[in-house]
Amino acid sequence: MTGYSETEAIIISLILGVILTLLFDNVFVVTFIGFIATYIVNKKDKSYLVGIQASLIFAVLNFFIGLTRVPNIPSYILEQISFDPINFAIGFSITCLISGILGFIGGFIAEKAYKRIHFQEYEK
Repeated sequence: MTGYSETEAIIISLILGVILTLLFDNVFVVTFIGFIATYIVNKKDKSYLVGIQASLIFAVLNFFIGLTRVPNIPSYILEQISFDPINFAIGFSITCLISGILGFIGGFIAEKAYKRIHFQEYEK
């Protein structure tokens, strides 16, 4: 069984993530993206780092898409809100940290599951 390259695996998992975002919460989706990206990558490239990369890319895209949407709040409150660079940086950093941890969890589970399912390949 041959897998995909790292780039292909990340793109496939991102497409699945966009679809699953419509159905599930983002915490589950980010973990699932890390799992799928790690599980379908080639055997020689199989590492939880692929899951971390995929989940970070998804989180950054999701973060910046969220910036373009206007919140559903009254206009008199919306007029008083301004851009705060410190909170922006903190929010972005925390988003990257949490998605990296969730991608690690998904990738780690996928790596261990693959080794457990295909144990004949790793006995050599």
